[in-house]
Amino acid sequence: MANDGPWLNVQQAAVLELTRDIELAAGLTAETTPLLVIKTNQLLARRIEIPLEASADADQRRDAVEQARTALRSDSANSRYLETQQRVRGRLVAGVRTKARRTPRGPYESLDRVEFIEAELEGLDAIDKKTGTVILFDLLINLYDYVEHMIGKPVRLADAEASRAPGQMQEHSSREVAKWECTGDPLPKLIDWAQSRWGEDIQKLPNRVELVRVFRGQFGRVSGICEKEMRAVRRQLASREARRGGAPMHRR
Repeated sequence: MANDGPWLNVQQAAVLELTRDIELAAGLTAETTPLLVIKTNQLLARRIEIPLEASADADQRRDAVEQARTALRSDSANSRYLETQQRVRGRLVAGVRTKARRTPRGPYESLDRVEFIEAELEGLDAIDKKTGTVILFDLLINLYDYVEHMIGKPVRLADAEASRAPGQMQEHSSREVAKWECTGDPLPKLIDWAQSRWGEDIQKLPNRVELVRVFRGQFGRVSGICEKEMRAVRRQLASREARRGGAPMHRR
């Protein structure tokens, strides 16, 4: 049996399922369930890229925007989040260890995998397929059990190892994390860091969640460096891009 914790909610498990990045999954939080689902959709959505020459005229730019919108509508009709959520449910049916409340704010109880056969995952809960009523509240999924099920063999993870993706646990276990040295306002140094990796073109930058993930992959967890700071990084680089008169491609 794997260690007792930590535990993931459904959305964190979905991110882990698709990205195999424990740190990214564990760092996914939100103040409300709808916001948590939105953030999960953003993380799991397929990136849409429409090539466009820098010299493209107005008509070509409008066509590129329409192509992007069409691709977005198609992707929404076949939600990657819902697909991944079904894969999570499949692992729960297969026996990944879980616990939940039987009533709102009730005590947590361990669950049997058969309880998921006639259930669907919705938000933080599980609902009855036939009636649509919530039967399990605030579902939690054991991280170690989930990782073991994904990679097909037992794992023995120290707490410090929980920041690595399952596919990287052994391969990069001896790699040293770079040291982040900064006093005062970190924004100028973060901008320099982002430019050194992606240049000044805002269209080449990942979203703020991905920026945090890449940063932590290089430097580990650094106090004060989170999505808020990465949003400011994108804003600063976006303003520079705007002054140059636009980007060479449209991207979601």
